[in-house]
Amino acid sequence: MSSILRRKFLASSAAVLGVFSLNQNIAAEPVKEQAKKDNSEKFDFVVIGAGAAGLGAAGLAAAIEAKQAGASTVLLEKAPRPDGNTMYASGTLCAFGSREQKGLGDTLEKFVNDQMHETQGMGDRDAIEAFALESGPAIDWLIDIGTPLKLKKDLPHPKLSRQFYMTTDGTTGGSILMRRMLAVAKKIGLPIHVNTKAYELITNDDGRVIGVKTRSPNGFKIYWAEKGVMIATGGFSANEEMRTMYMGPWAANLKIRGSLRNTGENIMMTRPLGAKLVNMTEFYAGPIVPETHANPARVSNSAYGMIVGKDGKRCVDESLGQAMRSKLLPQVTPDNRTFIICDIKTNDEDNILTKLLDRFKRLNSPVYEANTIEELADKAGINKANLVNSVKEFNKAISEGKGPSLVPPHNRKKAHPVATAPFYAIPMSGGIAATFGGPKINKHAQVVDVDDKPIPGLYAAGNASGGLWYAEDIAGSQISSGIAMGRIGARHAINTAK
Repeated sequence: MSSILRRKFLASSAAVLGVFSLNQNIAAEPVKEQAKKDNSEKFDFVVIGAGAAGLGAAGLAAAIEAKQAGASTVLLEKAPRPDGNTMYASGTLCAFGSREQKGLGDTLEKFVNDQMHETQGMGDRDAIEAFALESGPAIDWLIDIGTPLKLKKDLPHPKLSRQFYMTTDGTTGGSILMRRMLAVAKKIGLPIHVNTKAYELITNDDGRVIGVKTRSPNGFKIYWAEKGVMIATGGFSANEEMRTMYMGPWAANLKIRGSLRNTGENIMMTRPLGAKLVNMTEFYAGPIVPETHANPARVSNSAYGMIVGKDGKRCVDESLGQAMRSKLLPQVTPDNRTFIICDIKTNDEDNILTKLLDRFKRLNSPVYEANTIEELADKAGINKANLVNSVKEFNKAISEGKGPSLVPPHNRKKAHPVATAPFYAIPMSGGIAATFGGPKINKHAQVVDVDDKPIPGLYAAGNASGGLWYAEDIAGSQISSGIAMGRIGARHAINTAK
């Protein structure tokens, strides 16, 4: 990372935060007395982010937990309504120890070890174990409030019998989850203040977080927090400058798969307090059609087709996993614009091509079809000569069993040629769904400083936090860990203050 980029980031962050100085802390005066002197409100617990905590709805979970424990609680959201990556998620949740999983042979040790393996050993074991222990009760709670979750058993390792899927008529599972949680929030009288952007944490002379400064169309306002503040603002997936700073210049070309509101408040608000930022290069990636937000994953993950750039040349090993392949696309192409080139035989795998065509038609998302490769190249705007040569080279290598010798290699165990008309070109770019890095949390969801000591009164959960995830996780863990750690943090704040 260049010094110019670093200075650019610091300058823009300072504009948001004012000045990076702990000397701006409010004097250690009783919160109740300060609330009388300015435009402010006093609560026991303040939660920042009503759903934007990546794939977790952590903010809602934390606020509901605190409110039901008897603490006066407010949930702040910078958008006009609760929003965030949860709305875009399928709603799959990963858990251990729920009522429906009793007697299925899983153990805490197995669950934690498998999660540590997925994170390449970089996950915080204590925090992952805390998530594991809370994941079962969190699932039970979601089912009890009417969330239509169904356990799928005996899936391939490491999913096993750990996956809960949302029963839906086509509605996004994540939006169903949010609706159920919002219904609970309304029932218990949880105040949700929208159009309210938090931009600075307030500490007293002892370094304890006692409130947050906000701005809204009605002006500036302070929310005092007697027992703690939870940051559930999501990560920085929608902040191009921060992606470039932490991941590299290529990350500027990543397409946003989730919410456009995940702009890095979790970093900018905690940096002045000396929070320990970890795993900042890591994120969850997947394919996306940027113009329409359509998802071509079923076909791109199938055993069929080849992936080319606009120059008509293959650019990536199609056998790579979805996340790794999607991270590579903006690094091996100048503009992160590629196409899945496949043929009608793709339907031999569960009719996935026809299903994609029907869905893309409903979404008005482009797919190009032709009876020859030359015609397909013309329709899709791909270099014709290169695409023809790429298909011939690909098919020849597949027929001779030499896919791994291609450049880049093609390592599918059972490879298929692109040879049976009609042919299709499906636009695809590498997209970023959520960042894994952020202020590190411990097993109580407390944010820690660079010396691994908790910052009093400050909590984080979901993609607003760092430490749990690196590289990968068992599918569904983003949602369930966000909810679990949100609940854990809320309980710790309330009980510690007592």
